[in-house]
Amino acid sequence: MKQILSLFALAVAVFVAGCGNSDDNGGPATTELTLLATGTYGDDPLVMFERTYEYEDNMALQMQLLQTYLSDIALVYEEDGVEKEELLTDVALVSFGNVFTDEDAAEGVEVVKMEVPVRNYTGLKIGLGVSPVLNATIPPDYDLTHPLSQNYWEDASSYIFFKVEGNADLDADGQFQDKLTYHVGGDNNYSTVQFTGAIDLEKGTPKTLALNIDLQKILIKGDGTYWDFREGQFAHSTTSPAAVFMGENFPNAVRLETR
Repeated sequence: MKQILSLFALAVAVFVAGCGNSDDNGGPATTELTLLATGTYGDDPLVMFERTYEYEDNMALQMQLLQTYLSDIALVYEEDGVEKEELLTDVALVSFGNVFTDEDAAEGVEVVKMEVPVRNYTGLKIGLGVSPVLNATIPPDYDLTHPLSQNYWEDASSYIFFKVEGNADLDADGQFQDKLTYHVGGDNNYSTVQFTGAIDLEKGTPKTLALNIDLQKILIKGDGTYWDFREGQFAHSTTSPAAVFMGENFPNAVRLETR
């Protein structure tokens, strides 16, 4: 009789443990995951229009738009020794064009919010720009509410991966009269980043992650090399020096935070 009771207790324990990873319908348990994007310029929040940011060689800038596509956003996990991915979305368009206050900047812009399987994930993978597969499509392939229904270059057969727009003071006279317009696209400027670290999701416990994009690091490399606004205030190309410079810097300008 004791042996029977022990087996029964073991069966109950296994059942209860299993229920922690299942929903009420027997499917895998899920929890809500939110991915935000925040913008900064170095240690300062990135705010559009009236905020002045000091730049190299006595220059300064005021931003009007920072916008970027993100592709193939996926949580990474291991199963039976094999790395696998839980796709969150194949593409999202993130714009900081309506960030006007420090409070807006701290709140961030929602990238994706969805139910995902409860699991101990080992990282997050993100494509910066539009993946080559999706970059081979065109806006008419999508309805008007889709992120890829806009921002397309017909001449380059590419989406505009990211935009940096604003005004610069090039001679330290306090006048921001020089327009800056940098539009970057092309498969050559696409890159992926993978953030490694535990992302443990538990049933019934929502989780928020924040992807920080530092504009200063897009414009200035870690070794101090910077894009000189005086040398070029406009880029609307896949191969212009400004586009390649910023495209190469983008992977070093992002970091992942947990809230």
